Amino acid sequence: MSGKEIRMKRIFRDDGKTVISALDFGGFMGPVPGLEFPREVVGQVVQGGADAVIVNPGFAQATQEVFGGKVGLIMRITGGVSRFSPDGSFHTMISSVEEAVRQGADAVCVMVIIGAQQEHAMLANLGRVVQEANRFGIPVVAELLPEFEHSFDPEWVGVCARLGFELGADVIKTYYCGPEYAQVVANCPIPIVMAGGPKNTDIFQNISNAVAAGAAGVAIGRNIFQAPDPCEYTRRIVELVHGK
Repeated sequence: MSGKEIRMKRIFRDDGKTVISALDFGGFMGPVPGLEFPREVVGQVVQGGADAVIVNPGFAQATQEVFGGKVGLIMRITGGVSRFSPDGSFHTMISSVEEAVRQGADAVCVMVIIGAQQEHAMLANLGRVVQEANRFGIPVVAELLPEFEHSFDPEWVGVCARLGFELGADVIKTYYCGPEYAQVVANCPIPIVMAGGPKNTDIFQNISNAVAAGAAGVAIGRNIFQAPDPCEYTRRIVELVHGK
């Protein structure tokens, strides 16, 4: 097996599916309810049975003793924007594949906002990260999301998924878009994990629908870390994705 295949198995179980807890929101928003105490929330999602976490470099360093050897580490290496930015849709490099490997990561995560003014620069950045990651034998999780006004438009979500595949990513993270989601999955030969999406939807029903349509799992953020009981919410999601 290659190094990339070994690392993928640290994220995806033998059933080919994964439950990822996305705990990287503070890298864009700053202080966020639910993420005030990194070690505590990581401990809760680990206890709930998550397969991997997505975190920023500093968060990874602060919590490595909690998740190390228990769940896969997916390090976000793009960002460079805050909630005060005049162009919050332009994500650039804030770390590197090499630094992710140094910290023991099993994959790197790269953001691209499709339809944004700087779309071309972000897609080019994804291509460069794929090349670097291939040298290190580490998978790339490409988070391709439509610009805000088209977040859950099936046509836009389909373009997101296919572009990530075409540029060499190993896993796609994007939104669930309703009944047409099965066609999105069918047109993307690599695993797709469902991004959490807005909190005002029935996240458990969306997860069930996405998995039934062929999703390889989920990557859930606020719906877990802002839940009344993140451990229990993680456990419920694990049952939906992997079965009891």
